[in-house]
Amino acid sequence: MDIKSKVSLTLRDDKDIIVKSVVGDYESTGNISSAQRQASIRDAKYNIEYLASAIEIDSVVNFKSYVIWLRDILRTYNIEDGMLIDHLNRILDYVGLNYPSEFGNVVETFISEGIASVINDKGEEYSYLDSTSELAELASDFFNALIDMNKSKAVKLIQDVVEKEEVSIKDLYLNVFTNVLYEIGRYWAMRKITVGQEHFATAVTVYTMSLLYDKIFNSEEKEYKMIGVCVDDELHEIGIRMVCDIFELSKWDTYYLGANVPHSSVLSELKRIKPDILALSVTLASKVPACIELIGLVRRDYADIKIIVGGRPFNTDKDLWEKIGADGYSVDANDAVKVATRLVGGVYE
Repeated sequence: MDIKSKVSLTLRDDKDIIVKSVVGDYESTGNISSAQRQASIRDAKYNIEYLASAIEIDSVVNFKSYVIWLRDILRTYNIEDGMLIDHLNRILDYVGLNYPSEFGNVVETFISEGIASVINDKGEEYSYLDSTSELAELASDFFNALIDMNKSKAVKLIQDVVEKEEVSIKDLYLNVFTNVLYEIGRYWAMRKITVGQEHFATAVTVYTMSLLYDKIFNSEEKEYKMIGVCVDDELHEIGIRMVCDIFELSKWDTYYLGANVPHSSVLSELKRIKPDILALSVTLASKVPACIELIGLVRRDYADIKIIVGGRPFNTDKDLWEKIGADGYSVDANDAVKVATRLVGGVYE
């Protein structure tokens, strides 16, 4: 076991002890309420788990991305950046005092980079709704209908352009649904919308996509097969659902397994379906270790199946897919089809 694996394992094993020390230090100042203490314990455990995962997959850039995401959320609660920096330093101090120096050196690399990102990143406002896109107005209108929780309007917007054949289904997926869902997620993180609004927006988008299935699925013979699935207990399934739909539009025979699928079930479906491609979706870097485990199992039993991966951790760290042993990586659903077609020796149309 290499040093990074040892450090990540130790952080997970000793998580409760580390958290008790870090949160206990805050409590001793007398400036923290009971409710704040419970929230601090919860958040500290999650931070250490994310740190352990980033170390395990050797991705400093994913830890930096996580810290910036956390900083932006804390700002919506009027929590100063200094509190986050202090919290990270307390974790580092504990590791430095209680573990071998080589452990401390590994943790220091990640935490120092995380702290530097908080200090140097300007946190500029941005939007996923690109105003220069040809579909910017449609995406904005669809987004606003979802925010207003107006299901009828949202659905009608999409149905109208499809019936008039003004927009291809692929463009709807890539330039409307994808961008709108990213923007919904950003609004939720910034506390501009509630959890209920976020869930509603996702549900209506999935429903709207389902209304297009008669145009996506057909009985014509397909040359290649693919399985799409979220890894382990990953619950963010809409991304891989969209990937499968784009594959289907590109004349692949697709099998969407969804979220929270045990590794054993994935292996059973690989044996039964015998796909050319297995597409794995990972939304959080903390789920990448599970992705590594599944890839290892597939390599052991089904060496001929090509594996492609996608999701935020791989978009953040462009070399991560190679580190974990995948055959390819895609930035979006359309790119996934291109990569998969190349891997099976086909011609992308």
